[in-house]
Amino acid sequence: MNDTTTLEDGTYSYARPAMWGREDAMTTTVQGGQLVAGTLNGQPMTGHCWKGCTLADLTYLPFTFERATIGNARASRLHLILSRLGLGHADHYRAASAALGRMVASLAALSEQEARKVWNHARALRLAYQLAA
Repeated sequence: MNDTTTLEDGTYSYARPAMWGREDAMTTTVQGGQLVAGTLNGQPMTGHCWKGCTLADLTYLPFTFERATIGNARASRLHLILSRLGLGHADHYRAASAALGRMVASLAALSEQEARKVWNHARALRLAYQLAA
């Protein structure tokens, strides 16, 4: 059994065992302890069953949640943006760590929300540097 009632806000991806021997690829967006959006095999999940679903409803299923990440291609673009803002390569990880309040060793492992926080933090740093100059 999973303890899904303690998931932090964010988007998670997981495989759900399905009928006929295949797995369904699912994503779930959690906000304030509630499921606010989701996809099933790339298609938006809708309907009365979805709207009434809570995290506790998922605890009986044999799957594990993994936080959806931005991946290598998006991380490469984030590195490029951070470089254009004037940060050296080593500073990318320092800025990400400062923005998120934890050590960041890989931008590819960031969630979408975390990547946006890092980008906004780097922009604020750049603006503060320009104003001080």
